[in-house]
Amino acid sequence: MTKTELKACWDSVLDLMRKKVDPLAVDTFFKPLSPIKISEREQKLFLLAPKESNYAFYQSRVNNHMNSLSECMNSVFGKVYTIEVTEKESLQDTEDPFSAEDSLNPKYTFESFVDGPNNRLAYAASVSVAEGYSRQYNPLFLYGGSGLGKTHLMHAIGHYVSQKRARKKYIYVSAETFTTELIEAIRNKTQQAFKDKYRKVDYLLFDDVQFIAGNKAVEEELFNTFEALYNSNKQLVFTSDRPPKELNGIPDRLISRFNWGLPVDIQPPEYETRMAILKNKAILEGLDISDPNLIAVMDVIAQGVNSNIRELEGSFTRVLAHAALTGEKISLSLAKRVLTDVFKTKESDISPSDIKKAVANYYKIKVSEMESSKRSRNIAYPRQIAIYMIRELCPNYSFPKLGEIFGGRDHTTILHSYEKICDELKYSPDLQNIINNIKANLEL
Repeated sequence: MTKTELKACWDSVLDLMRKKVDPLAVDTFFKPLSPIKISEREQKLFLLAPKESNYAFYQSRVNNHMNSLSECMNSVFGKVYTIEVTEKESLQDTEDPFSAEDSLNPKYTFESFVDGPNNRLAYAASVSVAEGYSRQYNPLFLYGGSGLGKTHLMHAIGHYVSQKRARKKYIYVSAETFTTELIEAIRNKTQQAFKDKYRKVDYLLFDDVQFIAGNKAVEEELFNTFEALYNSNKQLVFTSDRPPKELNGIPDRLISRFNWGLPVDIQPPEYETRMAILKNKAILEGLDISDPNLIAVMDVIAQGVNSNIRELEGSFTRVLAHAALTGEKISLSLAKRVLTDVFKTKESDISPSDIKKAVANYYKIKVSEMESSKRSRNIAYPRQIAIYMIRELCPNYSFPKLGEIFGGRDHTTILHSYEKICDELKYSPDLQNIINNIKANLEL
């Protein structure tokens, strides 16, 4: 896990803590602490105390709130770490430098990766590289937008090599870390140790290579490292947010070498893949994926978050965490309250009139018939669905207000219609599919 990713995870832990304890306490005791390292071997998270402060004071506050912190960490990291507050900015790492154990996210494995049309080639190539590197895929260059699974695949290669090819040495490094280590090596005159670290491995997994652009020393060192490994038949894997030819500011000789092997584009996932990703996450959380309420939540997230897997999973995690911390049942209305930032833009343009038209078009009836006093099933049932959908998608519409826009009906009649659809959704996947199709027509 990179320092940037670790910081983002710690911020998510604090967000959950603010819902569980006094937000002022969180901002006073925990926000000043900076995450600097996770040790999987020790199952420990290290936090740096502010300069010229009493780190023991912060440690005591952490210990006092450890139960709440543990719940929040479990929601974000998928496990609980003990927390050690330190005043040392750099911790000496006595673990095997080639295992890179602490730098790999334990969740990022091939087993947890959901492949689809958008990433199937990247997935297959990564598995092939992990099983036994080939000149044909050397280097493997994975590129695409943020949050699409590039780093997941790179970590998965590292996990596979560590677990099933123990005699092979690998190292995972981000461009940021590589740059920092090189600067330190030059300053401390330990360049040879730096070279040995990166040139005596069987796999070099280099993340976000676009960030080396413009740093001549780093570009030169990476070029020489590339040459040394490639000529020794060692495997190189790079990730970037763009294809090699669009890496502005990086020397042509490096760009040329990035193209020697297999550049693979990863596109945003389609709806089916997004749903599969959320179902896989739900299974890992021990949830019942046949629950219609859970299906509705996954569907609305998959519909609303369509370009970034990290945001997709993060949105789902926020809903699950809120439900766990408050004891509230997972539901569509809960998701919409928790994820207002995700859905406010899309739903601000959806009106009850739009929903009524979409339902009427689906059932091939007139809107005026739904608003009339007709009680035949071919009219009443679509009317009930429309009432349910407006209540869910336009939460500002109360039951009396819904009664007004459906021919002046009493609010108890509207409530009965809403509850009828809610109850039917508990056992009818067909009804859920109908609602999903209507939502698709609304482009939600």
